[in-house]
Amino acid sequence: MSGGSSYNGSDYFEVFALEETLPGAIVHFIVNVETPQGYESNTIVEVQIGEPTVYDPVGPDAHGYYIYDSGDIGYTLAPTYNWVEIDSRYGGSGSHLTSLTDGGNNQDDVETIDLPFTFKFYGQEYDQISICSNGWIAMGESTLQSFRNYQIPGVGGPSAMIAVFWDDLKLTNQGRVYTWFNAEEKRFYIQWSRVRTYQNNSTETFQLILLDPDYYATPTGDGEFLMQYMDFNNTSYTSGTTNHGNYCTIGTEDHTMTVGLQYTYNDTWHPAAMELGDGKSLLFTTRGSNIRLSGDLNYDEKVDIKDILLLVDYNLGYEGMVNEFFGDINGDGLVNVMDMVALIRMVLGYTNS
Repeated sequence: MSGGSSYNGSDYFEVFALEETLPGAIVHFIVNVETPQGYESNTIVEVQIGEPTVYDPVGPDAHGYYIYDSGDIGYTLAPTYNWVEIDSRYGGSGSHLTSLTDGGNNQDDVETIDLPFTFKFYGQEYDQISICSNGWIAMGESTLQSFRNYQIPGVGGPSAMIAVFWDDLKLTNQGRVYTWFNAEEKRFYIQWSRVRTYQNNSTETFQLILLDPDYYATPTGDGEFLMQYMDFNNTSYTSGTTNHGNYCTIGTEDHTMTVGLQYTYNDTWHPAAMELGDGKSLLFTTRGSNIRLSGDLNYDEKVDIKDILLLVDYNLGYEGMVNEFFGDINGDGLVNVMDMVALIRMVLGYTNS
């Protein structure tokens, strides 16, 4: 029937995903339709696998990047906040980018610098980055100084962008931007140190850490990067001006401005995103992540006597040695002797039911 539709309620098929498929992953099916009259058509059908929660990673995007936050404790790739101070005024070894002097009110700055290693980003290789006073970098050379943040991916702002805390920022009152290369660990740091939001004068201190792709391998060869937030104040709410507001934008996009991941914009967070604050971190990577084994309390990818001993110590009062999320083996919301019994049964090969 031309222009009509039909419903098949009996002769249908089911699709099953592997258990390790991350919730929220998008898969594409090519559906081929043929009729006896010679009609043939191919259609791409997009299907989301499961519903992500705040304890799952964001993504992947069409290229394969995920965002893991420090709250995704059920995944082996969940980052641990580990602040390395590079501001030389506070004992760090970083170099001050003196060309960035943004005093606010259309005094935005950007500087292009050479990288100490080639960084592959969305399939493209770069030897330079452009660092903006407004909390973002762009791969390659850019003269844009975009202070007004938008959703990403999108045409607002530069292409091939990493938005660490994209907002209208200023470097008054001792705000500075530093860089430092840790040659031993193959990590390049950019730190926006003690900068302030233009609208509310809130202080912000945060870092972007680029990892050398030749040292930190990924399935696609694309570089991984970390974001860390020592002092996080997302305060640029929408007010009577269109130049500011929309809080901050955090995320990434490719050179076409069509592929990327948005963690937050306008104080709206992705369903899998943990709301950020002081002492939080994010990892962007094209690696998938193994879900941690139930009962693997020491994260060695085995469930054995060592995990039992950790749980015994915890129940004897040595708090901090066991993450309570994993220590609650029987799922009753408590960590106690009943979880020890359940873990012993697990190690011995019995089913906990």
